[in-house]
Amino acid sequence: MANYRLVTFDAYTGLVDFRATLMPVIDRLLAPPAGVAGPLLADWRAGQLGVAALSNALKRGRMSFHDCTALALDHAAARHGIAVPADRRDELITAWYPLRPWPEAAEVLGELRSRGHELAILSNGDRAMLESIAGELSVELDHIFSTEDCGVYKPAPEVYDLPVEALGIAREDYLHVAGSPGDVIGAKSAGVACYWNNRAGDRVPLPEFSADAEGPDLRGLLDVA
Repeated sequence: MANYRLVTFDAYTGLVDFRATLMPVIDRLLAPPAGVAGPLLADWRAGQLGVAALSNALKRGRMSFHDCTALALDHAAARHGIAVPADRRDELITAWYPLRPWPEAAEVLGELRSRGHELAILSNGDRAMLESIAGELSVELDHIFSTEDCGVYKPAPEVYDLPVEALGIAREDYLHVAGSPGDVIGAKSAGVACYWNNRAGDRVPLPEFSADAEGPDLRGLLDVA
C-alpha cells in the first residue's frame, strides 16, 4: 500500500451524487412529462462535458464551467422540447453548486483524515462551485484545485499538475479519485495513481490507462489509500 500524502477527488461523480441532488430540482422547476427528467439530466451532464471539451479544443481560453452548464441546459432542454423560463433557468444552473455527497463520503473522508492524508477536490468546476460543494461535506478539505487555475479542462495533463505545482509534491505523492472514464484516463496518462469510484460498472475506452483500483463506491478507496 502506497503512503500518499494527498488524496484528491473529482467533484461531480467522484465525490457527489449530482443526480440525487438535481432530479428533484428538475421535477420541481420544470415538471417534465413522466420519464423525461432522467434523460434530460443525462443529456445536460453530457452536454456540460461536451462544451468543456469544445472549450479545450477551440483554444480560445477556458469558458467558465458555470457557462458550460448553462449552455448545456439550453441544448438539453431544446432536445426534449422543454421550455425553461429565465428565472428557473438561473435556479437550475445554481443547483449545481451545493451538490449532495455520496452516502458513504463522510465515513470515507473521516477515515482518510484519521490516517493523516491531506484531502482535496481536483475538478473541472469553477472555484465558487467547488467551494459550495466543499461546504456540504462534514469533513473539511485542505485544498481545492479548480481548472480555473490552469485554464483548461480535464483530461488535459495540466489539470493533474495542479497539486504538484501548488504543494511542491511529486506525482507519486498523491492519489486521485475519479468518477468517470475520462478522468481515469486523464490521471493515468499524467502519471498519477487513480482509484475509480465506478458506480455504473463502466469501462475505460483506452485500457492502457485503466485505474489502479476501482470499486462500486468510495469504500474501496480505503484499501488502497
